[in-house]
Amino acid sequence: MISQNLTLLRRWNVRVLFMMGANKAPGPDGFTAGFLQYHWDTLGPSITAAVLDFLNGGTMPEAINQTTIVLIPKVKNPQDIKQFRLISLCNVIYKLCSKVLANRLRGFLDDIISEEQSASVPGRLIIDNILIAYECTHYLKRKKGKTGACAIKLGMTKAYDRVEWNYLEGMMLRLGFHESLVSLTMRCVTSVSFSNTWN
Repeated sequence: MISQNLTLLRRWNVRVLFMMGANKAPGPDGFTAGFLQYHWDTLGPSITAAVLDFLNGGTMPEAINQTTIVLIPKVKNPQDIKQFRLISLCNVIYKLCSKVLANRLRGFLDDIISEEQSASVPGRLIIDNILIAYECTHYLKRKKGKTGACAIKLGMTKAYDRVEWNYLEGMMLRLGFHESLVSLTMRCVTSVSFSNTWN
């Protein structure tokens, strides 16, 4: 049974690596997914061993989860932080670890994310929210009678950036995920260190 699980994890590891864009910007270690794909025959056993060590409950070295934040201007002469788009550049090995975990969770997303939440689930589009909002305002404009109704606009910009890790851990445990999976997920999100790149 253990050998079957290890074989499955190795296959996931290889599949995840070759799903990545070969020429995407590298993380702090300077290696792109394309470099690892091209040299997989040489580097594959070491990368697989590192990812499997983490997934089997081992530690993640600090250097693996270093992330560089790059500010990309949205306009010609940006004057405000809102005029930049922030991207995070992670090391490929960290991406492999987190993507294997995400692929494990993907099968449960339909069950734990309500129908009203249209992002993050394959087959659901965020544009559906715009259509629902339009239908609601159309209904309110045409509504007649003595009882009132109102609509409230809430700013939910980048709400996912403000999730508290204790809340995430508590929700995963409450939803019934195994403690080992929750522990791996929390190690991925809490062990990150950031540095900024300018110009």
